[in-house]
Amino acid sequence: MTGAAVSVGSVVICGVAVTIGFGVALAVGIAVGALVGIDALPRTEQVHPTSPISSASSGIKKNRFMIRISFRFFSDSLPRRRGGYTLAGREKLCYTAGMRASIEFVKNALNALQKTPNRALGQNFCIDGERLSACVDRMTVCRSAIEIGPGLGGLTELLLPRCETLTAVEKDEAMAAYLKDTLPDPKLSVVHGDALKFRYADVPAPFSVVGNLPYYITTPLCSAVLKALPASFYCMVQKEAADRFFAAPKDPNYGPLSILVQLYYDAKTLAAFPPECFYPNPDVQSVFVGMTKRTDAPDVDPSALVSFATGLLSMRRKTIKNNLKQYQNAADALTALGIAPDVRAETLPPETILALYRLLA
Repeated sequence: MTGAAVSVGSVVICGVAVTIGFGVALAVGIAVGALVGIDALPRTEQVHPTSPISSASSGIKKNRFMIRISFRFFSDSLPRRRGGYTLAGREKLCYTAGMRASIEFVKNALNALQKTPNRALGQNFCIDGERLSACVDRMTVCRSAIEIGPGLGGLTELLLPRCETLTAVEKDEAMAAYLKDTLPDPKLSVVHGDALKFRYADVPAPFSVVGNLPYYITTPLCSAVLKALPASFYCMVQKEAADRFFAAPKDPNYGPLSILVQLYYDAKTLAAFPPECFYPNPDVQSVFVGMTKRTDAPDVDPSALVSFATGLLSMRRKTIKNNLKQYQNAADALTALGIAPDVRAETLPPETILALYRLLA
């Protein structure tokens, strides 16, 4: 009996010890979990550790997944290291490359700036980082690049590993200052200014231009950029605006911008971006378009050609003969090219308009 009692007592004691040990282990696990978070994220090309509202983070490049370890400190007074990790405090999120294009990042950044998106400036921030990253993967970016309207840096962060110098032109003064502070990369130069007034022609060739363009100035901005003949141009635009790039003769969207794009560039749509890809949601469909300069691009001043095409197409209902009255040799040029004087200019393909310009210039 005594031996049996001892055995039962031993079992009880062991059970209690195991229970206590399990409880302690669970408590330690919860405490560690509060400090260390391990997340499986979609693969990114390169981890960019600097972010505006993060704790320390590190990234490991994988074939399919990148493991992110984030240490959450319970202090708001930790310093920020230039070019390294941004340290923040309680309830702050940790971001790696491509994570700026997310709803969490955008909302937290806007709260930190105490700003709401300015619709007058076309501030619709892309929050689909995966789709945006896929577009960047298809880009051919020169060593020198210009970004139009970087905003909170969703696209900027993805471009930095792909070029040696990146000039970001931002009209919103608060956004420009924010970008300088939160992406202190020696490759990045932030310019507070109007992209329409930026002197693209003064940038040494070759260079690339990339941007999420404000929809209300898409046509004049694209024209200003393309007249400088960058080696490549990648832009997020409203779908209706993109239709002008690809429009054929007789199409209502056919105009000087169509002629400029089709003569000097190979253009294609990289991806569609529905309204839910942005915050706030715009009322339009968007597309990301890529253009690379053609090897057989005409050796003609694009600004002069656009000016000629604008005059030619300005009065669409008039015949081409009437639109060329200011040129004394217009009749001979039309005859040489086999163009009937009573046709409308909008029916002529870009190559014919180029040939006509060369005869009359």
